[in-house]
Amino acid sequence: MALGALAALMGVWFAAMASPGPDVVQIIRLGARSTRAALWAAIGSTTGLVVWTVASLAGLSALISATPEILVVLQVLGGAYLLWMAYTAISGGIAERRAPATVVGTEHRAPQPRGFSPDGIIKAGTAYRMGLVCDLSNPKVVIFFGAIFANFIDPGMGPGANALVGSVLILESLMIFTGVALSTRAVSKWMARHSSMVDIVSGGVFLLLGVVILVEGIRGVLAL
Repeated sequence: MALGALAALMGVWFAAMASPGPDVVQIIRLGARSTRAALWAAIGSTTGLVVWTVASLAGLSALISATPEILVVLQVLGGAYLLWMAYTAISGGIAERRAPATVVGTEHRAPQPRGFSPDGIIKAGTAYRMGLVCDLSNPKVVIFFGAIFANFIDPGMGPGANALVGSVLILESLMIFTGVALSTRAVSKWMARHSSMVDIVSGGVFLLLGVVILVEGIRGVLAL
């Protein structure tokens, strides 16, 4: 692949990964409480992209194009999970806003969203899984990845070259997600004070994305 084509591919990929999709929203949501949790979520989301990338290079994109039923199932499952994420984020944010303010030195603390301890701490493994499942809940990633490769990859390139390009995109994604996670430090105090609102807004985004994906999946079921 020529350097110009690779640069163009990286530009398109950057625009896609940096846009406010489920991964970025999840990282920002966790970053409102813990930069460490946001970083682990970023690693989890990147792992999800690795799964989709390998699946695409292995022919999943072509398989889905030939068998639309697979995409329908993935859309229904992914949309349902995004709706669950929306519920947990919104309900947790509302509960926190309704709770009395935490008084230092007392046992009364505001309730935390699911996955968080009463002290608002989230384990690294939990944050990683949240990022991973969030990314895997959007099956359109594999279609998008396949479409990008179809337009930028030379059919004559061997598996090694394709894997190299895929690795470059994964590394770029990790840098983007990590940058989002670390950037929350600049507004960490504000986000900490308004963490419940961050949850509610994030839940709204998850709700919108979940409805869109689920509706597309249901339409696919009805069209079968």
